[in-house]
Amino acid sequence: MKQTPLTQGITLVRMMVHAGHSLGVTRIAEELEMPKSSVHRLLASLQDLGFVQKIEATKRYTLSADIFDFVHEIAWHFGRNLRLDDQLRAAAAKLDCSVYINMLGRRDTYVVCAAGGEGNTTRLGSHGRAYASSGGKVLVAQLPEKEWARYAPHNDEVPATRYTSRDPEKFFARLREARQTGFAWNRRETSKDHVSVAAVVREPFIDPPRLAVALLMRHEVFAVRDQAELENELLKLAGELERELGSR
Repeated sequence: MKQTPLTQGITLVRMMVHAGHSLGVTRIAEELEMPKSSVHRLLASLQDLGFVQKIEATKRYTLSADIFDFVHEIAWHFGRNLRLDDQLRAAAAKLDCSVYINMLGRRDTYVVCAAGGEGNTTRLGSHGRAYASSGGKVLVAQLPEKEWARYAPHNDEVPATRYTSRDPEKFFARLREARQTGFAWNRRETSKDHVSVAAVVREPFIDPPRLAVALLMRHEVFAVRDQAELENELLKLAGELERELGSR
């Protein structure tokens, strides 16, 4: 990927998130393979944006609390634009499980809205490979088959759990099933403790679809639930959400 000030800034913010402590200019320059003069300019820009703050006593840099204003703005306005919060909360209470809205990225699926016991704020933005995600499978299934290979597992990827399959042909088979049934399952493939089932939620004027709704529960809870009932309730919920989005 070609490096630009924007990509370098994002890389630096991610570095600070993962570091968990303040960083000095020398360390940043080494990690980013940039001259110190360029690092100083990059840090100044990030300070102007309110993403980074300088600790004057140590001359080191760390994330600023003001960055959460930006994070909140994205999460709040995107969720508000979807305006599905009430429906998700009601569904989570009715079905006694967590309900997620997932979005398909380049190879991962991301949680963009959530409700229920497993739907706390730390889930927003959480993501995993599409091939191991119920939402990812059902969304990839909507794409032309020639694009499926881009989302297929690679042999060199570390599986998230011992239940995660890295067999591309098995992945393609699951996609064909999802096309026929309208839903896809994730049986402990992303987390050994959880099971989920997802269906596509279509928005007006957006094709192929980018959103899926998923019902998620712990494995021990799923063991005593009726699978067919969950599938039917999921498809009903997806239809309700589509009608809500289409009525605006």
